Amino acid sequence: MENYKFLKVFKENDVLYIGLNRPESKNAFNEILIEELTIAFSNLPEDIICVVLYGEGDSFCAGADLDWMKRMGESSFEENRKSAYLMWRMYETIENCPYVLISKVHGYVLGGGMGLISCSDIVISDINAKFGWTEVRLGLVPAVVSTFSIRKINDSFARRYFLTGEIFDALTAQKIGLVHEVLNETENKLKEIFENLRKNGKNGMKLTKQLLLKLRQRTEKDIIEFCIDTIAKARSEKEALERIIKFLNK
Repeated sequence: MENYKFLKVFKENDVLYIGLNRPESKNAFNEILIEELTIAFSNLPEDIICVVLYGEGDSFCAGADLDWMKRMGESSFEENRKSAYLMWRMYETIENCPYVLISKVHGYVLGGGMGLISCSDIVISDINAKFGWTEVRLGLVPAVVSTFSIRKINDSFARRYFLTGEIFDALTAQKIGLVHEVLNETENKLKEIFENLRKNGKNGMKLTKQLLLKLRQRTEKDIIEFCIDTIAKARSEKEALERIIKFLNK
């Protein structure tokens, strides 16, 4: 594993954990954390079934570091454009994670933190977590984050929460489609998900993840062709045949 300044990365059996590790700032983004997350998700090991993204300390991620934002406010348009692109590339790299990506959240999930859970396949939340696209409160716009969040929630919810900047609870986050599970204790649910994933074929899960990502990018004709090609590939793989035979022999 690489040495990171603001990440904790470790493997337990077939699960990789990536922890945001700036607890003194509620794991707020700065340029180093953005770069390290991009590197970490670009160099995932092959012998895992999933990645768990979490936050050290009392919050998952409270958005952008205000000192960093102040520096960017004093920078040129071109420097800000480059910075925004690097943040978009980070989210794009995370969303294209070839394995199941689970976010385990608690405390504050604000601004850029909403982008992280929007890129995740499964989101498990502590019941006391607080969520919000709070950029407008600083006179900013959830521009980069919206690219990913708008795929998770419908236009009506986006209009309300992007424009008001209000902070809402975990049950509301679940209602609008950001969160899948809201719990008093999240570890047992994580273990349950791990066990469910272990029942699946690794290749089948990777192909399904590719399918889900491609469906967002293609025209209807392309989607049909891609779906046909994907199921044909999955059916012809050794893994699928072995698992079908095993199931039939039960």
